[in-house]
Amino acid sequence: MSQIKYLLIFIVLLIFSGCAAQSQNMFVSDCKILSKYPHSVSVKVYGGRETNPLWTSQISNSALCSAIKKSILENEVFSSVSLKNPDYSLEVAIEKITQPVIGLDIKMKMTAKWTLIKNDNIIWSDSITSTYTAKLGEAFIAAERIQKANEGVARNNIKNGLYKLSSLPL
Repeated sequence: MSQIKYLLIFIVLLIFSGCAAQSQNMFVSDCKILSKYPHSVSVKVYGGRETNPLWTSQISNSALCSAIKKSILENEVFSSVSLKNPDYSLEVAIEKITQPVIGLDIKMKMTAKWTLIKNDNIIWSDSITSTYTAKLGEAFIAAERIQKANEGVARNNIKNGLYKLSSLPL
């Protein structure tokens, strides 16, 4: 009987612990920036996935897009983020995320293609790979560590992307 009780507790924890990566935990406020541009930019994100509450945490397009926009503004990479007549368009496409299902330390790897466009011409494009490891001490439940690892790998990708973006001669 006690084995069934533990099995039911495990199933309940599994069902209620698949939380999506949160944009407020992905944005970067202390990025090393080489140049600040007096231009506006729009941001679009592709390749993310919504989290199914019955499965593991994922990075959604909307959460990553919000984190990138906030990071751009916080670090003053561009003067504004706008959808109406921006000077540049930034497109970030998640190409690959390596995500374990379970483990003591959860190591994530993410590759995203960052593309800066002006007047329908590609100004710059680069595939940026980042990693992050969520240690057992960050969260006891594996699903929470996966969420933290998703947020950390996205944060590192944003940090690397903004650094490279700020090195361009715009």
